Amino acid sequence: MLKRIFEKAKLNKNRRKVQRITGVPETDEPVVLQEVFESVEEMERRNVGKPKKALKGSKGELKKKAPEKLKAKRRRRISKKRQMRQLISMMALFLFTAFVAVFLMHEHYVKYPGILERDTIRLMGRGKDYIALRWDEPRNTEEYEIYYKEYIRTENTGHDSEDEEFEPDETWEKKTTTAGEFQVSDLKESSYYAFVLRARNEYMDGRYTKPRIFSTKRTQNLKVDKHITKLTVNEPFKIDANASTELEFVSSDKEVADIDPRTGNIVLKEAGLTEITVKAKEDNQFTAATEVVQLEVIDSAVVPAGGASAFNIYHLSPDNCEVVKTVTGAGGAVIPQGLGYDGDNYYVVFGMGSPNRIVRYEVDGEGSDVSTPRVDLGKPNGFAYADENKTAYCVKGWSSRAVTYEPETGAYSAVSLPYGCSGIGYDRKEKLLMSSSRTVMAAYDISNGYSVEYTTGVVRHSGKTYTQDIGAHGGIMLRCLSGGSKHGTNYIDLYDMKHGNYLGTITCDLSEVESAIVNKDGYLEILSNNSGSPDYIWRTNINIDSISEGLPAE
Repeated sequence: MLKRIFEKAKLNKNRRKVQRITGVPETDEPVVLQEVFESVEEMERRNVGKPKKALKGSKGELKKKAPEKLKAKRRRRISKKRQMRQLISMMALFLFTAFVAVFLMHEHYVKYPGILERDTIRLMGRGKDYIALRWDEPRNTEEYEIYYKEYIRTENTGHDSEDEEFEPDETWEKKTTTAGEFQVSDLKESSYYAFVLRARNEYMDGRYTKPRIFSTKRTQNLKVDKHITKLTVNEPFKIDANASTELEFVSSDKEVADIDPRTGNIVLKEAGLTEITVKAKEDNQFTAATEVVQLEVIDSAVVPAGGASAFNIYHLSPDNCEVVKTVTGAGGAVIPQGLGYDGDNYYVVFGMGSPNRIVRYEVDGEGSDVSTPRVDLGKPNGFAYADENKTAYCVKGWSSRAVTYEPETGAYSAVSLPYGCSGIGYDRKEKLLMSSSRTVMAAYDISNGYSVEYTTGVVRHSGKTYTQDIGAHGGIMLRCLSGGSKHGTNYIDLYDMKHGNYLGTITCDLSEVESAIVNKDGYLEILSNNSGSPDYIWRTNINIDSISEGLPAE
């Protein structure tokens, strides 16, 4: 009973299923249903799945269409499987290739040094004999090789093609470093050098860069007087410094002298000693250069010379002077009386009357020669050499007659001067001959028949003094006087001859001061007569050339 019920239920279920799939009307005909059931079961058995559209047609047509649909479905399924297998194969090949590429890239990244780019090589610093470089450090680098050699610039000098690889040969110097910077030293001044770099590690050498060209600098010659003397009455001044770049000045003691930032002038404040640092700045071509100038400012005042009383402004002694020449007489004339100077030679006249001798000494050597005057010079108190006519002048006390001597020819003669004098000197800077006596001082124009250019009176000294000789430079007369004790304290009065002003007196403890000159560097030099032998020419630290510049007119 139950079996019949289940079969009927199954039949009803299958009938509804067939009707839903095939669209065939429900029927109880067992044969037709059985055929349809077999077709449907065949489709299900072969996993064709449920057709999206219901089969239409007669029973014969349905029976014919079902196997064709199944075959098409099978072909499509086989094609899809084949495509899927191909896709999987391609994906597997792609993944394998990618894995190999990533592996190789990783190996390359780990083992190979990065590329050192030429354009990252830059100049960190340079001087006359070194060049310092810096560059961007590539990855994975343990050491850098630096190759360099001198680079000669010519019109035919070209640049390598960007496509060509460069490799230095044995003519290049080689250095190594582990840092991203390096300084190459012992190079030639003002020269060009080519540099090639390469990064490397324990596994691999990197690629050479193309050359980069850099140059060393030129040494800058800074020329400046190392010692400048000024009076407190001097006007502001500029230090005469020659350099190739911009200059700057710094004073170590601004209470003595300071720098005017607007003009660059040195402004004098008070007496004292200060150091002026002169610096020529560095630029792309030249190195920096520095010199230190000792600036000595002497307390002074400008007063009219006639009738003025002496006041001391400076003191000279062996402590602040140096011997530049030892002098000795000849032929019985042993006492030095006067000193002349032509820049290369000193001329010293010896004698206290007959005999007289004129001895020439080389300034920078040991050579000397002796001239025996063919005329009696008497006591040759004053002596000077004039560059203008290459003639030496010699006078004895209180006489207007001057004996002349030409060292080149050995000729002697005489001239008459407008004033009697005890001392005579020559100003190479102003080209004037000057003379001095106890009452008047005068300046003459040699080229105009010894016409008088300036005269001025003398200052009063307490006690007994004797006019010895004079020196002259830059319009300043240096009048040498001895005291009551000739080998005790002596004096040098300074006069501004053009304006008739007295500037002050320098006291000297150098034995008897016989004469004075100003050397080619502007420094005062003194001939001294010792009480015993030998006698000396002393060089002082007073620069008359710098004092003469910027003197006030009144």
